[in-house]
Amino acid sequence: MGFDQARANRIFLPDTYAEGVPYDLFRELRAEAPVCWVKEPAVGDWPTGPGYWAVLGHADVKHVLRSPEDFSSRLGATQIRDPDTPTDLAFARTMMLNQDPPDHSRLRRIVAAAFTPRALAELAEAVDGRVRELVEEVRPAGRADFVPLAADLPVWTLARVMGVPEQDRRLLLDWANRVIGYQDADYAHSSTVDPDALTDLGRASLAHRPTIRTGPDGRPVNPRSRAALADMFAYAHGLARRPAPGGLFSRALEAGLTAEEFETMFFLFAVVKRTPEHGSNLAYK
Repeated sequence: MGFDQARANRIFLPDTYAEGVPYDLFRELRAEAPVCWVKEPAVGDWPTGPGYWAVLGHADVKHVLRSPEDFSSRLGATQIRDPDTPTDLAFARTMMLNQDPPDHSRLRRIVAAAFTPRALAELAEAVDGRVRELVEEVRPAGRADFVPLAADLPVWTLARVMGVPEQDRRLLLDWANRVIGYQDADYAHSSTVDPDALTDLGRASLAHRPTIRTGPDGRPVNPRSRAALADMFAYAHGLARRPAPGGLFSRALEAGLTAEEFETMFFLFAVVKRTPEHGSNLAYK
């Protein structure tokens, strides 16, 4: 079977993943063209992009990851959609995902110092306890809608990792949904929190929530930018000034993470790690 460009282009389209990860498609592409060009057609309000090289084979992916001098994460950042402006690119470069050694290595050491085996064991025990609580809540009824039940657990876990108080954890859901909304309009304006139930920091962050979703050119504001998530960064800034004692993120601050790095790490954990664009393969311009 010869290489089919149209089939390669499918790995970019959100509709391809509507019913799950297309493992068969990736398997075929790895056999036929483990390094292939993928076009970026317009999706919804988002215009056509320049395209990118998809690296799909295990050995090739390892080579790319270990050769930053040839395959820079910093040069154009690692998101498939290029940053819209130089300001957005500069912002993206502050994240660990979009850095090369030695900057990436320094941040990775700090994170490793916070996420010790003991800390992770304590987290695992807490997650196990939370799972048991969720099961006990629905046990009397004998049945439950699994989607909202399961959706609560990762949000609860992230809140615990980042030191977000219980009252504010639904903010994490809204922020992640807003980023996902650039490809799914149903999530673009997510607002599920009750302001009266939030902490003072949570309520203060709402004052920074953007109300304008498009730029002067009529294009959607890049969801992975400080402008689109101003309320989240206001929250992270406040949290960095008074981190939860004993939390994993507070340990990272003690290990040398700056307040600005805390904010971008908060963004990385709260939003980027929960959205589908960062999969198991690599893409380079």
